[in-house]
Amino acid sequence: MMKKSNKIYIVITFIIYLLYIISTIFRTDNWANLLSPFIGFFSFVIMIRNYQDIRKNNRDHYKFVWLLFGHACIFWALADVVWAVYYFIPSLDPEKSILLTYLYTIPNIFICAAVVLYGYYLVKKWNSLQLLLDSCSIALSLIFLFWIIYFHKKIDLYQILANDEIINLFNINLDIIMMVSICIWYISVRKGKIPVHLKVIASGSLMYSLIDLRYYYIYFNQLYNPNSTIDIIYLGSFILIGIGAFLEFTYRNSTTGNTDIELACNVGFAKKHLLLLICPVLAFAYEGFVIKDLLFFLTIIVIHQILGNYVKLYIDNEQLLMKEKKMNQVLEEKIEERTKEIIEKNKQLEEKNEELNFLSKQDTVTTLYNRRYFIQSLEKKLESLEEKETLALIFIDIDRFKTINDMYGHHIGDKVLIEIARRLQSFSGEHSFLARLGGDEFVMCFHGKYGYANMERLSNDIINKCSKEIEVEQYVFHLTISIGISIYPSDAKDRSTLMRNADIAMYQAKMLGKNRCVSFNLKYIEKLSRKSDLEYHLKRLNYEEELQVYYQPQFSIPNKKLIGAEALLRWNNKDLGWVSPAEFIPVAEELNIINPIGEWVMVKAVKQISLWNNTYGSGLKIGINVSPKQLDHKTFVPNLKKVMEENAVPPEYIDIEITESLAIEGEERIKQIDSIFRSLGISISIDDFGTGYSSLSYLKFFPFERIKIAKPLIDAISTDHYDLQIVKAVIILAKSLGIKTIAEGVESQEQIDILVELGCDEIQGYFLGRPVPADQFEELFLGDSITKTA
Repeated sequence: MMKKSNKIYIVITFIIYLLYIISTIFRTDNWANLLSPFIGFFSFVIMIRNYQDIRKNNRDHYKFVWLLFGHACIFWALADVVWAVYYFIPSLDPEKSILLTYLYTIPNIFICAAVVLYGYYLVKKWNSLQLLLDSCSIALSLIFLFWIIYFHKKIDLYQILANDEIINLFNINLDIIMMVSICIWYISVRKGKIPVHLKVIASGSLMYSLIDLRYYYIYFNQLYNPNSTIDIIYLGSFILIGIGAFLEFTYRNSTTGNTDIELACNVGFAKKHLLLLICPVLAFAYEGFVIKDLLFFLTIIVIHQILGNYVKLYIDNEQLLMKEKKMNQVLEEKIEERTKEIIEKNKQLEEKNEELNFLSKQDTVTTLYNRRYFIQSLEKKLESLEEKETLALIFIDIDRFKTINDMYGHHIGDKVLIEIARRLQSFSGEHSFLARLGGDEFVMCFHGKYGYANMERLSNDIINKCSKEIEVEQYVFHLTISIGISIYPSDAKDRSTLMRNADIAMYQAKMLGKNRCVSFNLKYIEKLSRKSDLEYHLKRLNYEEELQVYYQPQFSIPNKKLIGAEALLRWNNKDLGWVSPAEFIPVAEELNIINPIGEWVMVKAVKQISLWNNTYGSGLKIGINVSPKQLDHKTFVPNLKKVMEENAVPPEYIDIEITESLAIEGEERIKQIDSIFRSLGISISIDDFGTGYSSLSYLKFFPFERIKIAKPLIDAISTDHYDLQIVKAVIILAKSLGIKTIAEGVESQEQIDILVELGCDEIQGYFLGRPVPADQFEELFLGDSITKTA
């Protein structure tokens, strides 16, 4: 139906066009001005109907091209209507109207946009290198030819147009773009058939650009006459594009699969490029024999041919490579089929060999299943799991097992593992199996209908049994374990995720304390994500912009005299905000970047104490926290000596604080630490004394200068008699050994009074001074006097 109506519109348009030609021939301008708008209008109808058909059937993206062509026609028709109105009103001259100039510019814009967009759709799958070479050669040739014919190679004329006739220059440039784009597309086609409708559309667009250029040529020479041959060709170009729209509609609705447009490409032998020879011929015909111009054209053509041969060779090689890849793919498929046959034949042999692999499934220490076999078995159990059944995983880790190996030897540690394995086996039954994952980690798998409550009860039973004393030779051990629980399918949908979640839950149990079991929860993933964020930003840490050293004052009692400060690291990240040292220091140690961070803090603290003591003559001592990894690093001592020498800081101004866990690692470790700092004359304090690993026996091996009594003990001395007695015992023991004591976390006058009564030497806490930046510390504590009262 649409095809038939389009034919009617074309016939009507053609009849009106013939009448317009007759009116023009006989110079009846009244009729010519009346007929002209109808040609543009009916051309618009044909193109818009084509656009609607494409849009209705959602066929392709060419609809926007016809929308642009249609707008060009309707604006031309509108301009012709305004021309007619001006013509029939005696006081108005259409040839001098600025409005008409702009109205006739709008079709140029739309046609140029349509040509460029259509060209893009046609060439976007072409070889880009060949297209670039063709475009440069054709564009240079055509533009230079146009420069010769149109501007007579005079830049002055171009500048005059640019200054006085900018709208006309704009239209000329649009015409050149249209003409060059069409020629590039047409000449670049090397293979494939160009459909008739495409040739018609290109011809109509090219006709429009050429006649528009001709119009401006005669316009500048004041030779233009309305309703002349130029106007006939203008309207003829619109009719040609309209016929192209009709032919494309017919072509589109009669073609399936790949169209000729899609099959046409720019790869192959170049025949149409001989058309470039027309450019020097036209230049010769116009200006005569100008050797420079002819050499310019010939140079472009020769370079294009030479480079074109190289590009063709490259394309041929690329196509050969693609064919080779396809052949290799076919060969690989055949090999894969043959491999499947071989795998099938070997399957029976593998099943027979499974019994021989039993030894490889065992852990050599405990004779339990090993990690590899456990993972294989877990995969099979997950595959065979029936509906409504669950599979529960328990990860078991022995707390601080490394200490046993380090202090008593691996042969003792192995016997402890064997005993733990024996106790765990008592919980293994028909629907479960037990394995050692490695080190001090075990795993138990239960399949059936288990929930979190069942697993937690079982885990507590395991904890109770494993926490009973273990006798190995002359030693007796009281172990603690941490258990993580993960259940399939509620916690995970595959084996690796199930094991990961059980592992996450186990480490959460370790963080909560000893002899704990924890079931997996998604919030633990958030903790891992937080840790991942910390790792990301720590790896990209900007020390000077993000890190800052705060200083917390330390006082002697009872006189509350300022004796020093502890350097405390603070981190303020633009994305994370303020991050607690307790959160990021362990992560930094895992990433092995604690050494540069610790060195940065050390340098800042030493420089600061040097500045304060030199400025105020205060004789303050700075406390610097040092991690075990820093002590083990070979550059720690040389760097400390260097920064002390550079800032002329005596060793008595420096106090190194080590954790209690570091001091308990053994006599040899203590001696190693002692030798490091004794040679430098630097004092050492034990930080957080009385938390976690307290053992008074190591104090006799190491002449510490100070013991820092931990805040949890100080918090309760005014309310808890037990904590009070512990603090009292620590102070008495320290005094008997000639070691000073400093209480951390003092937050009230009542606590100070008790500590004075117990004979504590020094205090540190929020009551007398919070950690503050260096400038605030100086203002608060070093302004008028170095003695600060509460």
